[in-house]
Amino acid sequence: MNPESVTPQPLPVNDQLPMAPTEPQQTSGPHVPASWEGAFGAYKYSKAAISSNVGPYIVILIIYILINGVGSILSKSVTGFGGSSVDNLLSLLVGLLFALFTTVYYLASVRGQKLSFSEIFSKISEPVMWLKLFGLTIIIGLSLAVSLILFVIPFFFLLPRLSLANYFLIDKKMGVMDSYKASFAATKGNAGKVWGLIGVCILMSLLFITIIGIPFAIYFLFMYSAAFALLYEVINKTPAFETVPTSQSAPQPAAPTSDAPPAPEVPQTAAPQPPQTPPLVQ
Repeated sequence: MNPESVTPQPLPVNDQLPMAPTEPQQTSGPHVPASWEGAFGAYKYSKAAISSNVGPYIVILIIYILINGVGSILSKSVTGFGGSSVDNLLSLLVGLLFALFTTVYYLASVRGQKLSFSEIFSKISEPVMWLKLFGLTIIIGLSLAVSLILFVIPFFFLLPRLSLANYFLIDKKMGVMDSYKASFAATKGNAGKVWGLIGVCILMSLLFITIIGIPFAIYFLFMYSAAFALLYEVINKTPAFETVPTSQSAPQPAAPTSDAPPAPEVPQTAAPQPPQTPPLVQ
């Protein structure tokens, strides 16, 4: 048999083509687990993240305590009583500064980024960021207050759904309402994880009951403080619904194209008819 005379047969079309193996979802940092390992399992990752760059956290924590303490003392010395409007305003501003700083610090730590105090502060020095966080704090506070006063039970459903709003506001640079909605959507089906983190924090806080347990409580809570940033990373980097096609149709060959001009049309002529002989007359 001559190999050149063999007519090539078209390849069979299979609608179920083999898919390439799907790689596991990559996390955004060395201190972020590939999947959520529970509230207690988050401790080792949070501890590793905090320990990798603990300096800026200690600095801002000392500043936070000093400003609050000095402001309270000055307010009492001037007004003669606590709880003045100046004291409340100062506490609010310092609280916003602390929230902005720690949020950037937690995200950088779990992502393996070692930022100095000045680098973190430069990221939060925009007045617009302060105003947006202030607005988000007011809206979340009103939402929780209304749900607690009027209905009580919805408060426990709403609290975990809004726990990651700060991270979306600062990390994604979203607006106030967009951050509110993003946290509500991201924690759908993950409220139990948030309550798990809150529960572990409460258990650690119980060590404050005894004098001996106070330093342990401070240490554990300090090292566990990046747990919410870990949850944000796991939820945010893992899509809730992954649409992977189960079948793939074989590509159809394209019609051949040619740049040559079309051949001229040949006029069709009728075929000549044979001559007819007249019938014989009898």
